[in-house]
Amino acid sequence: MKLGAKVTSLFVLVLTAAILFVSSEARAAGRFTLKSTEIQEQSGAWHVFVTIELPKPPPIPHQTMRFLFTKTAVYERSLIDNHDGPVTNVTVLQNQSPSVEGLDVDFSNASGKIFNITRFDFGITRDRGYEAGEYTVQLRTSDGVEIGGRATIKLKGDNPVVDRRAMNFNSKDSKIKKIDGVDAGAKQVAQNDDTPASNNGNGDVQASGTAQPFIPADAYNKTPEENMQVKPKSGCGCSVPGMSDGTGLVALLPLSALALAVIRRRQRATKDA
Repeated sequence: MKLGAKVTSLFVLVLTAAILFVSSEARAAGRFTLKSTEIQEQSGAWHVFVTIELPKPPPIPHQTMRFLFTKTAVYERSLIDNHDGPVTNVTVLQNQSPSVEGLDVDFSNASGKIFNITRFDFGITRDRGYEAGEYTVQLRTSDGVEIGGRATIKLKGDNPVVDRRAMNFNSKDSKIKKIDGVDAGAKQVAQNDDTPASNNGNGDVQASGTAQPFIPADAYNKTPEENMQVKPKSGCGCSVPGMSDGTGLVALLPLSALALAVIRRRQRATKDA
């Protein structure tokens, strides 16, 4: 039983390895090679020459292929202390996203005959995000099938210079150029185009011209309603028509005598009863 179990396990391992090998061959069908693994930059671009070989001729002459360039290192040119010119350093990069170039590759000749192998060339530029450094290159079909394995390519050229020198705060050093107005340089005062107002030498700016008053002069003029005469009040504040000039009092005398006569007549009638 133990021997049979070992044989079964070994068979399963061999079968799994065979399946994985066949799958990898299917995923990496054909092959592609670079004419040169080191390319010099010319006018901001690198010209890449490749040879692509498929397992069999494609059904149509033009096939859409995708070239994947993954940056692994960059050639940094930097200015550092104690060096007159830029120094080139290789900076290793990791986990970079690939730059994809989708291109239409022709597998036919002038007569229209289709082949399974072709030579192809194209250019990559700095405008597309490329710079001098090292890349891994992969080739895939439009449906994701990988052609061949990975290749390494070096793009030669001069990257922009990066200043990595330490800042120098020694302003007394004669080698350091001073800028007027800063870094203890000569002080300059900005001049205005307009002529400033005279300050009479006392440091204060004197106003010129006549300003309008905050409250206009006609605001002090009385309105017709304010000019109306109001009679002063006296006594209880009650006003009886005609009493102010004495004529009202003369008119009340007959009424008072009549009222007094009525009162006396009522008193006599009460006594007789």
